[in-house]
Amino acid sequence: MRALLSWRHLRRTYLTTPTLLRVVPTGAVLLVGILATVWTHSLLNEQRDLVVHTYEVIDTTKDVLIGLDDAETGQRGYLISGDRRYLAPYNGALERLDSLRARLATQISDNAAQVARVGTLSTLIDGKLGELKDSIALYDEAGAEAARRREIAMMERATMDQIRVVIGAITDGEKQLLSERSAEVDSDENRVRLVAILIGLASLLTRTGVEFYLARKGLDVRVVTRHPNAAD
Repeated sequence: MRALLSWRHLRRTYLTTPTLLRVVPTGAVLLVGILATVWTHSLLNEQRDLVVHTYEVIDTTKDVLIGLDDAETGQRGYLISGDRRYLAPYNGALERLDSLRARLATQISDNAAQVARVGTLSTLIDGKLGELKDSIALYDEAGAEAARRREIAMMERATMDQIRVVIGAITDGEKQLLSERSAEVDSDENRVRLVAILIGLASLLTRTGVEFYLARKGLDVRVVTRHPNAAD
């Protein structure tokens, strides 16, 4: 019984019709605003992540090219000097290239056009590394002159030039994606700002409309006149 009386007192004192009219519509608008804000921020974060991802792919392609240049530099240093210490860049590049190629393949796995380009690149890299390995082995077995002739033949194949062309195509593809994704980020940022403005206006208009309605009906939460024995 006491709980029932307490609820009646609460209902009469605080949960009046004017109070509910002021709280419920505005609360509903704010709830919708929170959901819309969360949604727009989620879209914005996704696009920002894609922009960062695109930069990472471009950086990986640069690292692959640097690794190949290091391998070629180490191989040529050895062929010129016969000093195996010059093979240190070559050996280090081979280790890096394994992880870089795997990383690049993973990074572009959701883009069919880039997957095809990376497949071509991988074939060319295998060919280039095979050429470098063969020339080193030939130098060890047959001497500098034989290795020099092999180098001339490899230069005529222009494998590195082909690799640079494919890497350029991969990079251009990512730059195109970067342009599109950056535009999406700008659009999503504008959407976030627009949602914030619309929710603020909707909240203000809702509260204003409620106040006009209460004034028109002559209702006021601050003035509650009930006889103690009045029925609920």
